[in-house]
Amino acid sequence: MKNRKNLPVAALRAFEAASRHGTLTEAAEELSVTHSAISRHVSHLEAAIGTQLFEGPRNRPRLTPEGRVFGFALTAAFDQIEDALRLISRGEDSILDVACLSTFAIRWLVPRLHDFTARHPGYDVRLATDDRAPRNPVDVEILIMAPGSVVQSDYALLFQEQLGLIFAPSIATGPIHDAIAWVSELPRLETRTRVNVWQEWARLIDEKCADSARASRTFDHYHLTIEAALNGLGAAIAPWHLVATDVIAGRLLAPFGFHQSEYSYFIKVTRRGRRKTQHFVEWLTGAIAEFPPPMR
Repeated sequence: MKNRKNLPVAALRAFEAASRHGTLTEAAEELSVTHSAISRHVSHLEAAIGTQLFEGPRNRPRLTPEGRVFGFALTAAFDQIEDALRLISRGEDSILDVACLSTFAIRWLVPRLHDFTARHPGYDVRLATDDRAPRNPVDVEILIMAPGSVVQSDYALLFQEQLGLIFAPSIATGPIHDAIAWVSELPRLETRTRVNVWQEWARLIDEKCADSARASRTFDHYHLTIEAALNGLGAAIAPWHLVATDVIAGRLLAPFGFHQSEYSYFIKVTRRGRRKTQHFVEWLTGAIAEFPPPMR
């Protein structure tokens, strides 16, 4: 059917309800029509597409294999239509699209979003966290900029990163006197997205211990590396904002403190002039300002 004017919409709706419920009677009750009306619609649809959708006795029909496939497809299509109607009825200004790195979302943003939604209950925050530039337009993008990156004029600085060595109390075997010797005894945890972070930390504390760790395990994302540290698998170099809650609670130790790295976090407003964007940026910058300072 190339011409959508010929789509038997009423018959499609009747068959979708019948395939979902498994009986014509329940479909008739849902759509507030008679059993015979549903039966006629299904027969009309079968004739239009040239495929049998139900088989068996008239009082207890069952879906054919083709009917099951078609029913699943129709249910998914009607669900998409309903989602689109809900989105339109709520209005574009109720949806707030935010893009950020997955680890920042998991370890910092998501645990605090309840505060934003409590202040602004009319917004539905949707996060894009695939660690790549968002494919679709977003309202706000939270970026981490590496040393030497070009900072655009429309980027606003959120904070500068602070790095520190962290590990679980369970692997602290005794007093820490010599940083180089002690760190060399710890299994080293690394992250594929930040392969040189141990070297960065060594430069920050002016020590040559980055390559002295006994063994290393590498994880795909920072949040996995931090979870490994929390579970006593080794030591990691992690940013303060990602581990502050665990350090303050004593779940992680950071005996050498945290030191400012050359990485910075910025916020980019991609859809300007909207109240929802202004509300989110104001809340985010306020939450950053209230965040506890790093340990030294």
